[in-house]
Amino acid sequence: MRLCFGSRRLPLLFAILLVACGSSLPPNIDSPGKTIVCLGDSITAGIGRGSSPTFPEDLARRLGTPVINAGVPGDTAAQGLARLDTVLARRPWLVIIELGGNDLLRHVPEQQTEAALRRIVERVLAARAVPLLIEIRSPIGGNDFRAMFRRISKDYQAPLVADALPDLEHQLRFKSDAVHLNGAGYAKLADAVAQRVRPWLERRRSP
Repeated sequence: MRLCFGSRRLPLLFAILLVACGSSLPPNIDSPGKTIVCLGDSITAGIGRGSSPTFPEDLARRLGTPVINAGVPGDTAAQGLARLDTVLARRPWLVIIELGGNDLLRHVPEQQTEAALRRIVERVLAARAVPLLIEIRSPIGGNDFRAMFRRISKDYQAPLVADALPDLEHQLRFKSDAVHLNGAGYAKLADAVAQRVRPWLERRRSP
């Protein structure tokens, strides 16, 4: 089977690939914003890394562009939402959202966490920036938030870095304590995020 494209004929497989490539672009990819901001908690702040870079610092190195670290240890999703005005004031084109871990540790009701994360995504989208969610699951068992993050990602077409942080949290060689990563773990997280962001950055840099 073939599809017509003007006066030329494209194989169906190639047409499907074109559609797939287009759908991989997040909303607001052509944002007028200028910066990348990481909004998060102690994982973003870099607790446990020792003398190694934080993951936003490592991400900046991998992408070749500055990344602002807006990580505050102890923040819940609601507290991150309360700080969002200062993040949006930096005129971001991309906001990397790493929140929810402290909600799990403090047993915040899931519906409250989800409502705060949804509001963050909504406001980032309204500011014409790209929201990128980092999936959080409990490093010590219990509720893992997996379904919640996938609901939010699907409902807003917001890209999600799934599994990367949860997988690291369950490998002792990448941990500095029960909750935080070590330098090697943060480097792995930065690599996972960079792999997702790099094609968007290249798209923005292309004429």
